[in-house]
Amino acid sequence: MKAAQRGLTLVELLVAMALTAVVGVLLAALVNGWVKVRERLEEPGSEPQVLEFCMALERRFDALVLRQLYEQRLPLDLAWLEWQPSLGQLQWVALGAWPPAEGASRVQRQRLVFDGRQQRLELWASADLYAADKPRWELKASLAPVERATFSFYQGTRWLAFPSTVAAQPNRGVRIEFEHHGASYVCTFALPDTQP
Repeated sequence: MKAAQRGLTLVELLVAMALTAVVGVLLAALVNGWVKVRERLEEPGSEPQVLEFCMALERRFDALVLRQLYEQRLPLDLAWLEWQPSLGQLQWVALGAWPPAEGASRVQRQRLVFDGRQQRLELWASADLYAADKPRWELKASLAPVERATFSFYQGTRWLAFPSTVAAQPNRGVRIEFEHHGASYVCTFALPDTQP
């Protein structure tokens, strides 16, 4: 007859130590992540600027409308989004806030420009839908410095470099990835239903 076992076997002790070590490592990683997030939130940064800029864009993308535009009395191509990669610019038409003057329209051209030389993202608006010459643009919001910016457009089930030109497969979203003060940001905007 064996005497009653007292204490732990060596295997049980090793398993307990391994589990304690794993829990300790996970807890240390979690605490380290919390500390980094807290430090980043407490440092005086430009997150409010980025947030305000992205919210200004969201208001304009939410009010997307299809409208024929003219420049120099000639009609432009009719599209929901007009992407000009060589200029780093995206144009669309949206309903703006109430017009500043009676009889003016709420429908406004919108233009988002990435200027790589000046390292700026700029949002412009113009009420000149039927411009006899070039439209008069008014700067609505800007963000600087922006080291790089990438635009992509959600179509079907994937993000592409160009907006859709097919009415049966409209754009469902716009994503702008950029670096501001060395930190990477992504602003993603869901577009309203753009079926013709």
